[in-house]
Amino acid sequence: MIIQLKTPILIGFAFTLYFAKSFGQTKIKDLKSMNIDKDRILNEVRPLAKNLIHYSETVQVDSFLGCYAETPDFVAVSADGMIRNYKDFEKICKDYYERLREQKITSTHEIFNVLDDKTVVLCSSVNIDAFFNNGDVWKMENYTVTSLFKKIGGVWKIIHSHESALPPQIIKSK
Repeated sequence: MIIQLKTPILIGFAFTLYFAKSFGQTKIKDLKSMNIDKDRILNEVRPLAKNLIHYSETVQVDSFLGCYAETPDFVAVSADGMIRNYKDFEKICKDYYERLREQKITSTHEIFNVLDDKTVVLCSSVNIDAFFNNGDVWKMENYTVTSLFKKIGGVWKIIHSHESALPPQIIKSK
């Protein structure tokens, strides 16, 4: 009896996926048919990505946070696996940057995907040397972040962020 109920649902779901137009990734020809200027969009978003690194290296937490959308639907998945709203994300960032003197960040990978004229996905991987006020140093390799940028009121902001990293190598001050 249970199998009979699930089978039509599964067949219907498979049918929908098979015949759904534009299921999956947006193709370049789809972007062109939507009259999306991918180069213009990337020229608008890339400086924001560079600013994030600069603000992070120079411990400018308010400017760093200004790149994120303070909206009710904002979601950040931190490297510790915790899901945070904007206020919780802001708190963890301020706590971290308050203890930080500076960071050296080296970008290893950066992949942009323009989904439409108001949405861009950035997957980036960096190596971070974080220098703390107490003299400790954290070394983080392959710190990877996927960010979803949305153009809100004519301004690009990050509305979703997902970080992935191994625990840092911690070098204690003497």
